[in-house]
Amino acid sequence: MVDKISSLSVLTLSECQEIRSLVYALKECWLKRDSFVPFYTLGAASYIDAAKNQQDYYRKAQLYNPILRDRLKWLYKRLAETLAQFLKAPTSYHHSLALPGFHVYLACKLFEQPIASIHRDLQYKLVHWESPEQTDFTQPISFTLAISLPKFGGGLNIWEVHSQETLELPGSEIKQLIKSRAKRFYPYQVGQLIIHSGHTIHQAAPGKNLQPDDERITLQGHGIFSQGSWRLYW
Repeated sequence: MVDKISSLSVLTLSECQEIRSLVYALKECWLKRDSFVPFYTLGAASYIDAAKNQQDYYRKAQLYNPILRDRLKWLYKRLAETLAQFLKAPTSYHHSLALPGFHVYLACKLFEQPIASIHRDLQYKLVHWESPEQTDFTQPISFTLAISLPKFGGGLNIWEVHSQETLELPGSEIKQLIKSRAKRFYPYQVGQLIIHSGHTIHQAAPGKNLQPDDERITLQGHGIFSQGSWRLYW
């Protein structure tokens, strides 16, 4: 359903500042995700937590969902309504899956290097779906809502490689295929929601000339059409 990058205005600058302040107010709930760089999440993330231990993912979702929902109910309502209008179909959050949560990158010169993984979003394979026969795994969506960005910006690198092209290929050939295709950079804007097919090869783009007080805070999530609605999760 989503074969290109789409951008939607969702938040004002003042609303983003309000959310940023709340993310920092919940700093004790941040989960450090890397031993060497200041990279955190606020909320359970299936690509990290479910990849290690599915039950740990569900435990974290039950722990952090009420905190996020209590503080940001209005944001999740707006996100669901915005995506429902864009997708022309109902949207919903499932009680057992993690709510869309936050990536938090604090200032670090290492983030100027292309250290982020080049990947596809296949998180839907890591979590349980109640009715897989009524679930469309062929057209997932992924989305990013920028809350705060470094002074010189941030964005997404995307390669013109679809996951269907890589199904039968070994890792070495996938790398060669990626190298042979054009890379495009899509800049984020604070308050803008970026939507794309998670099946496209992509990467969080390196920062540029990062300053000591820079940060990159984004709301992250995915969607799968299941049982008549788009299930939004992380």
